[in-house]
Amino acid sequence: MKGPRPTLAKHLEGRRVGVVLSAGFFGFFGHAGFVAALEEAGITPACWAGTSAGALVGAMAASGMPARQLIDRLSVVKRADFWDPDPIGAVAAGLRGHAATGLLRGGRLRRLLERELPPRFEDLKAPCVVVAANLSRSEPQAFASGELAPRVHASCAYPGLFRAAQVDGELYWDGGLVDKAPALALWKANRPQVLLVHYLPSRAGGAPAGWGAYPKAMAGAMAALRKDHFRLQVEVLRAVGVEIIVLTTELPALGPLRLEKGPLVAEEARRKTAETLDCFFTAPAGDG
Repeated sequence: MKGPRPTLAKHLEGRRVGVVLSAGFFGFFGHAGFVAALEEAGITPACWAGTSAGALVGAMAASGMPARQLIDRLSVVKRADFWDPDPIGAVAAGLRGHAATGLLRGGRLRRLLERELPPRFEDLKAPCVVVAANLSRSEPQAFASGELAPRVHASCAYPGLFRAAQVDGELYWDGGLVDKAPALALWKANRPQVLLVHYLPSRAGGAPAGWGAYPKAMAGAMAALRKDHFRLQVEVLRAVGVEIIVLTTELPALGPLRLEKGPLVAEEARRKTAETLDCFFTAPAGDG
């Protein structure tokens, strides 16, 4: 006779857990609340991976920063800390034949990251993988060594908002373009016993119409590709016997003009994750 099913938190207890934090437009607070719930449940991840907002929070968590401090650090960030528009410079760069890839220079974001993160991946307390879109080579790039701030900057350089970030002479945009939640990259790099993914779903934009129909349609198509790419990652990992658990959290939208709502979003994410961790757990079919 089988005993009672364990909760998800109990199922993860004592196991080597790798945490994957997905891309999500200004999803930093949602991921921070998720990390807080893990900490409260006594779950200490062995390794981390992230894309875009997930890259930043993953790197901060991998540095050993307590969740409460992580949320506090994010809560004091103001738009002025990363907002450095240069529209005239962007137009001039385009006219000169150079890359006019975004409104914001990215210098303030880079300095913010340099203040908040250790100098190098090798200085982190736990391994961390960060994914960015390499525009120079037209391919995804998984970083796990070297200078940390430039690579997290590359993963967070949201298309059109930030200029493409340079790393070792190559141009990068937000990793969410090519790998919404880099579960496969983390498994290849660290082989954890369990992959635990915190997935922030892209928001449905509705039917494209009006002057912005083309970019809106392209954004919708990209979201569909990213969603399917992640689904295929999950299927591949489960097919080779890797246990992967995906927690999807729907949260209120944030953005550069709504940062003051961040702590409330973090608390909602913490509460929802805590409730999920306390639920009875049944392994998905195909998990080894």
